Amino acid sequence: MDFEILTGRKHSDFIHYQGFLIHKEALLSFQKLQESASKDIGAELRLVSSFRDYERQKLIWDSKAQGHRTLLDDHGEELKFSDLNNSELLKGILRFSAIPGASRHHWGTDFDIFDARFISKDKLQLTHAECVGDGPCAELHTWLDEYLVTTDFYRPYEFDQGGVAVEKWHLSFKPLSEKYLDAYRFEIFLRNLNESNIELKHILLADAEFYYKQYFLNQRQ
Repeated sequence: MDFEILTGRKHSDFIHYQGFLIHKEALLSFQKLQESASKDIGAELRLVSSFRDYERQKLIWDSKAQGHRTLLDDHGEELKFSDLNNSELLKGILRFSAIPGASRHHWGTDFDIFDARFISKDKLQLTHAECVGDGPCAELHTWLDEYLVTTDFYRPYEFDQGGVAVEKWHLSFKPLSEKYLDAYRFEIFLRNLNESNIELKHILLADAEFYYKQYFLNQRQ
């Protein structure tokens, strides 16, 4: 397995598509998904995020850890930064943001999507409420609930295992992402963490195997 792609560096297998970088092996399957959504329910299935390199993930992570970027709880309500101790802050970040170097978005196989018919990208918050009930993306996700089983995509965060929150909008191209998931062993995770200078690093290192299993592998502990 290519170590570079696992750590979020640019890779020759990535391709530009609708303003985003994705793995070229996922392109045809994603285009088919868009076409089917349009044909079946008239949805405008669009990307809001795909490949994200280490530097970008670190910027998001550090901004949240420093209180410069809003943190939301599972209900989409803002967490008050000043009320959180370091452990609470870390958990709040990890519910929706991956540790830099351990993000599935580094691989170009994972996408955050929305329905552009009913909400614009600049107003999208990527919350559960947008995906259910009267939410602007609810019809799309109701359709995906049944349609995804016929595709190469799945939702890696479909269920709450006590770590990452449910993210119905996060789709993964299984033929490749499963390989990268298997290849990103704890030893690689620990090496990346040790070599990083991210905020809250000391807390992560104090129980690295727990964070690897709970938030990267998304396994209930």
